[in-house]
Amino acid sequence: MKKVIIVLLIIMLLGTGLGFYIYEKNKFVLEIELKENNNIEFGQEFNVKDLIVSSNGIFEDKIVKYYELGEKEEELTYKDTHDKIKTYKIKINVVDKTNPFILSSSSVTAYVGEEPNLLSGVICADYVSNNVKCYTEGEYDINTIGSYPMQYVAEDESGNSVSKGFTLNVKEKPKPTKQTPSKPVLTPFKEIYNKHKKDKTILGIDVSTWQGDIDFNKVKQAGAEFVIIRMGVFNDGKLGMDIRYEDNIKKAYEAGLKIGLYFYSEASTEQEIIDSVNYIVENVHYPLDLGIAYDWEDWSNYNSYHISLYEFNRLGYLFMEKLKEKGYDSIIYGSTNYFRNMWDMKDIPVWVAQYYKEVTYEGKYKMWQLTSSATIDGIYGAVDVDVLYLD
Repeated sequence: MKKVIIVLLIIMLLGTGLGFYIYEKNKFVLEIELKENNNIEFGQEFNVKDLIVSSNGIFEDKIVKYYELGEKEEELTYKDTHDKIKTYKIKINVVDKTNPFILSSSSVTAYVGEEPNLLSGVICADYVSNNVKCYTEGEYDINTIGSYPMQYVAEDESGNSVSKGFTLNVKEKPKPTKQTPSKPVLTPFKEIYNKHKKDKTILGIDVSTWQGDIDFNKVKQAGAEFVIIRMGVFNDGKLGMDIRYEDNIKKAYEAGLKIGLYFYSEASTEQEIIDSVNYIVENVHYPLDLGIAYDWEDWSNYNSYHISLYEFNRLGYLFMEKLKEKGYDSIIYGSTNYFRNMWDMKDIPVWVAQYYKEVTYEGKYKMWQLTSSATIDGIYGAVDVDVLYLD
């Protein structure tokens, strides 16, 4: 009996050893070589699998896009040689390698003895950084007439920098002369209507408190088919209603005009956008045919907002998104220059302002504000005229 037990034990030990040997021989051990550089660009679509140089595992694609700098960790899925699904974690580093940019004129005029503010009206912006250092380089003598080569310099928080040349022209200050104010050249609405009215266009105006008391029945009789009314503003940290908004929308509705609204904003935070949208919706009491426009144009003070272009654009999109949740269409208002340089519009509806014979903005646009110097019956003084393009 003892011999039988001993034999059985030997067999069991041999079996266990053989099983362990087979297991060890067939056990999968992941072999992987990664790239030394694990940096990916902020806001850029990237396949994390591309960081793998070689491996005995079969890895699946994983597409990511990050809008926050710093180290991240991604978990990839792969198959081993036995077709078992497993995971592996890879560390990546999100970086900003894009230079900031400078929006400025090519020359500045200053007068002898009067120190200029060379950064006035200059925009130093970056897609990623909220804080961009903006300064000038070069030497000049404000007491000596002449032209001085200078440079604007912009540096972002990641150490990327760019410079742009300009000329400082120091001149003798002209003596004051008595001048007769010239009258602005105003174009009758009917003239604009006859030129731009097509099968796929309708023409209208946009108004605010600056147009005073408006007779919208006369406006419609003059040929205007719609009106965009300023509903309110967010500036200096406060929400406010255009003092003529309620009167304007009531009279425009009674006159049978198609109606849209615009909202002037200086918002720089998500909460300010949310508060603005809630304020707008609470004060819309008539049906809107043309939705609500977002009008951000405090460009001369842009540097003081300390906001990246990514965040600036995100807030514009958020305005539209929140309005859509409330059941309203929306559009972004701006000039050709700022749509080219500050906005990233993609497929967002655009209301472009360009006071020229045609629009030179290369992107898509839904509406064109072609002048601020028109006249129309029902309004005393100048008014903006707009062309809306029908689908």
